[in-house]
Amino acid sequence: MLIKKIFTFFILLFFFYDFAKSQEIIIISKVDNEVITNIDIEIEKKYLLLLNPSLNKISEKDFFNLAKNSIIREKIKKNEVNKFFAKNNESVENKIIENFYIKLGFNNKSEFMKLLDEKKINVEILKKKLSIDKKWNQIIYSRFNDKIRIDKNAIKKAIINYYNSKDKKYEYSISEITISNEKDINLKINEITKYIEKFGFEIAANKYSNSETSQYSGKIGWIKETSLSKKIKNILSALKIDEISNPIQTQNGYIILKLNDKRKIKEKIDLKKELEQQVKFEKNRQLNQFSLNYYKKLKKNTIIYENK
Repeated sequence: MLIKKIFTFFILLFFFYDFAKSQEIIIISKVDNEVITNIDIEIEKKYLLLLNPSLNKISEKDFFNLAKNSIIREKIKKNEVNKFFAKNNESVENKIIENFYIKLGFNNKSEFMKLLDEKKINVEILKKKLSIDKKWNQIIYSRFNDKIRIDKNAIKKAIINYYNSKDKKYEYSISEITISNEKDINLKINEITKYIEKFGFEIAANKYSNSETSQYSGKIGWIKETSLSKKIKNILSALKIDEISNPIQTQNGYIILKLNDKRKIKEKIDLKKELEQQVKFEKNRQLNQFSLNYYKKLKKNTIIYENK
């Protein structure tokens, strides 16, 4: 194990050295005692492009700031993760990588590794990044799981009423941009709307959304109507494919939705399975909100230096 760690260290050292030879190393920002350099920015850009290739359409300044803010967010989370986790588990990291490439639509690891090689993305660095996200989610779960409030009976009743109705049943593939309440919220919404018109919804989600889905261009995936509030369901049912909603006010701010696709639900109800899915969806929704609030608190207490 020690030999493998030393080997990994030298791989990373060679990677940084080889990259640094081609350009001057400049400190861009500092998060507490950790620096962010122009080299870190370039590595982060490659990672973000892996998640959303359309980012190469935006200006260099926007992409630079997007990468910088992404690293700042990661370092704040990493500092918290390091308080609770002493070391990395290789088998867990390998499983995280597997889940990641499956989520991106790859059938096997060899295809994914070939892409990483083409994009010059170091797999060891990628493992560390994904591991931080995984451990962060574990911290959020352990801290806030007992604060989640779910009325299973109400959900069960809603499911039965829904399937007993004669209306056609649908599920929706959607993406989101979530925005917290702030002083000049109307100006912010106007800015985001213009950015969507210029660069598209996915890039705007990367830039503006404060949800965990932002790194995946805001994609939530397929959601059944039964998991949606009446307000959201009515809005989605009126949208056409690829159409974007107006900003929708929520308890914690605003959400903008994009309808990627919709399809009829044909299968008969499996009440137990349906209940499990909806409870899981609601649980994740609440945990995501706890995660956002916890991150905001940490960021407020973090010293972030910007090199002007």
